Amino acid sequence: MRLTLCLLAIGLIPLTGCEVLDPDPDDDGLTTEFEESIGTNPRLADTDGDGFDDALEVLTYFSPRNEEDYPYEGEYSRGPLMSSSDWDEYTADDGWDQGDISRGWKVEDQFGQELKLKRFFGNVILIDMSAEWCGPCRVAAETLDEEYDDRKEDGFVVIQLLVDGLQMGDRNPDGERWINEFDITFPLIEDGEFHASQRYIPSGSFGIPNYTIIDREYRIHTWYQSGGMPPLEVIDELLEEDRPEVEYSLPDNAAELYESLGIEPGSWIY
Repeated sequence: MRLTLCLLAIGLIPLTGCEVLDPDPDDDGLTTEFEESIGTNPRLADTDGDGFDDALEVLTYFSPRNEEDYPYEGEYSRGPLMSSSDWDEYTADDGWDQGDISRGWKVEDQFGQELKLKRFFGNVILIDMSAEWCGPCRVAAETLDEEYDDRKEDGFVVIQLLVDGLQMGDRNPDGERWINEFDITFPLIEDGEFHASQRYIPSGSFGIPNYTIIDREYRIHTWYQSGGMPPLEVIDELLEEDRPEVEYSLPDNAAELYESLGIEPGSWIY
């Protein structure tokens, strides 16, 4: 068969009765050669079965080989990630102190999707710990989603950790109530058990709202700034910094695929 295909390619035998090699048998826009290079199945448009075609996931920086990693319902900013081995090396000396490469955690957002902190690498991340009963938290929440929306195309993400309900000490925050009241579209975490929040509370003290900022290099720039409004001036300065360069494979026909899928080339928002 290989000989037949070679002869066919140079026009030495007619097409009749011969099989023509299909460069994209699953019609997902990615060639067999490219899919083999990234480890996806060239005969399945959706290799990991998560409901999103391989091409879409590749172009929006999600893994086409991991069924738990797919475009967020909340359309949060997402950039290319390092390989697992490079990431392990990069975070080898991670920590929770100011200046450290941050350690990670994972939680579920308001859509029931798993969020891993590492997946926001390359963004400027504001971690906002708040409670429903907290007056200053409510004042900040009135404008926070608007500030987020103005900056998300530049690579800004807010992750709000809601730790209490309407009464102090009530470990059952109502995320839906909070979202509806303040029109929240950024990731909101009901964190009554302090799964993520515990990382951002100094030993022996507790105050809200408090803000931690992680820069584009995944380094803790500001840790536990308690009270008042989010430090937007610091965030804007960090957003001026270049996004980190990450080795990431895109297909040769990426420009054509971006256009057909209606995605802005290089955008971190889908």
